[in-house]
Amino acid sequence: MTIREAFVWTEKKINKADSPQLDAEVLLSHTIKKSKEFLFANPDFKLSSLQFSIYRSLIQKRDRHWPVSYLIGHKEFYGLDFKVTPHVLIPRPETELLVELAIQKIKNKRLAIRNILDIGTGSGCIITSIAVIASQRRSNLKFYATDVSNSALKIAKSNARRHSVAKKIKFLHSNLLSTLPATAYKLPSLILANLPYLTPSQYNSNLDLKHEPRAALVAGPDGLKYYRKLFRQIRNSPNPSYPKRGTPPLSLRGGREGLLTLLLEHDPSQTSKLKFLTKQYFPQAKLKFHRDLSGLNRVLEINL
Repeated sequence: MTIREAFVWTEKKINKADSPQLDAEVLLSHTIKKSKEFLFANPDFKLSSLQFSIYRSLIQKRDRHWPVSYLIGHKEFYGLDFKVTPHVLIPRPETELLVELAIQKIKNKRLAIRNILDIGTGSGCIITSIAVIASQRRSNLKFYATDVSNSALKIAKSNARRHSVAKKIKFLHSNLLSTLPATAYKLPSLILANLPYLTPSQYNSNLDLKHEPRAALVAGPDGLKYYRKLFRQIRNSPNPSYPKRGTPPLSLRGGREGLLTLLLEHDPSQTSKLKFLTKQYFPQAKLKFHRDLSGLNRVLEINL
């Protein structure tokens, strides 16, 4: 079978997919280990029987809604290439907003951020991207990344090594903040989190999500289960400077506001509920919602 014939065959096999042509290009390029440009420049190139067998298997999986990123084993995020497996959530373009906002905060000399904490790191794409960029500007930053999944942490560490920042990041097996060392609580700090935030109905209604880890996507009836837990942990943290129930803002306690900043990715439909939840735990917090490229609220910034 030639490349041209493979494209025609694929159109018939995955015509229900969102982007059969693009999927075919990526999977065929991966199979024969040639660039997309090669595919179009050599339409009469013949695949070996083994190559077609591998390609056919990939197409069959894609037709069963396997994500292309899992089939080829990697995904680009913030201009970097990351290894992904079914043990971790596939990085999304909208999550790049978290990295952009974090870099802005780190560049802000007035904030003088020391620690960057990535909670629920998954593939490690967020903390690794930030470490690659920020460490070029500042050498005194401390990077931490936690995940409850040991399998995810292995992938995250692998990705950090791939981009030469593994020695800069301390990876911890932790249920959110539960096992962070005392050094991680030094202020000023920046906490980043792209925790599970889908409801069961959102997850069940999207067939394209069924091969990704459910635990990395679903967070109770309203999708806010883990943000509630994170807020409780912050309020009950061992750091005396962290806000507790009933305490005034830092500026009224002889400290400076903004010593602890949170950047939290969420579903746009959760804007009102997340705002209400934040005020329940941190009445004096200053909140700001940041919009993604679609103009939808995607990241909540909390300054304590």
